[in-house]
Amino acid sequence: MVSGALLLVAGCSSGQVGQDASEQAEGSSSSATETITVTAPSPAAVPDALTSIDPSSLASQHHAGTYVWKCSTGGQYVGLCVSGGGAVTCTGVPGAEAPDLTEYFPGRPGAMELGPAGLRYTFVEGVPPVSARLETGQSVEFGDLRCAKPDAATLECSSGGNSFTISGPGRAITTAGTVLAERDYSNHPDSGSGTTSSSSTTAASGHPSGYMGASGMVSGVRTASGALVTASVPPCDGRGILILDSYVESSGPQEGIAALLDRHPGAEFAMPGRCPSLRGSLDGARVYPIFTDHGHDTVAVCRDKAARGGNARLLTITAEHIDPC
Repeated sequence: MVSGALLLVAGCSSGQVGQDASEQAEGSSSSATETITVTAPSPAAVPDALTSIDPSSLASQHHAGTYVWKCSTGGQYVGLCVSGGGAVTCTGVPGAEAPDLTEYFPGRPGAMELGPAGLRYTFVEGVPPVSARLETGQSVEFGDLRCAKPDAATLECSSGGNSFTISGPGRAITTAGTVLAERDYSNHPDSGSGTTSSSSTTAASGHPSGYMGASGMVSGVRTASGALVTASVPPCDGRGILILDSYVESSGPQEGIAALLDRHPGAEFAMPGRCPSLRGSLDGARVYPIFTDHGHDTVAVCRDKAARGGNARLLTITAEHIDPC
């Protein structure tokens, strides 16, 4: 795109700056007109002013094959984007026309997913701390998928004929193209596609692919009783929890977490690194704590520990592991 003004200068000779072009030069009996033709380059010939960065600079330190970065469009809130290479999900605020989520995190969507099949309103949860950023004037590409930050107030992501933009301090999401249903996982062919049959939305582990958040972390499991248990999000406000067990991520994480919840009736689970005072990983593998939350009742935490064993921890915003017992 070419923007700006094109200035046409005609009939101006040296020493005549500011003279009306229709005026004859002093002492001249005739006028001469010089025509200057300026041809603007076609849009295709205009070089991309953005700097393309290597995707590896955005690679997650916690999960191979995942790319995570911060992105600001102004204001106090810094947005977050997560990509598995084939699709990308970025946080933002959808318009009133966007439908509520009704599945695993009911309520207003807080992010937009874009992939080869189209756009999908979704959420981002449980992403460990991120330092990488997509800065103004930069772009990054994952195959046919491209995200760019052309100015300080805009993030644009596109794939084929589909795209979304997040803009301004309010992080407003606007879309162009095909919008998929909440349960349509066509952007993730390895997890199945389609919207109706259970087999088409079930991962190899036997759990719906929708239980995996945009970060690739487990956001919900079904226990042996058939109950759906979604990941808890306890505040890091100094409350005490009793960690009864931990699941160190390997193949089939949903089944592993569900088995531990069956072993400890009434327990909850949280995503890795929910609070800095919780161990988020072990030898590069993510750790999901299985715990009971006792709020700020230290006596109850210690009584539970004495009866059941486990590790008591205070959830804080520091990396210090504090046992209140």
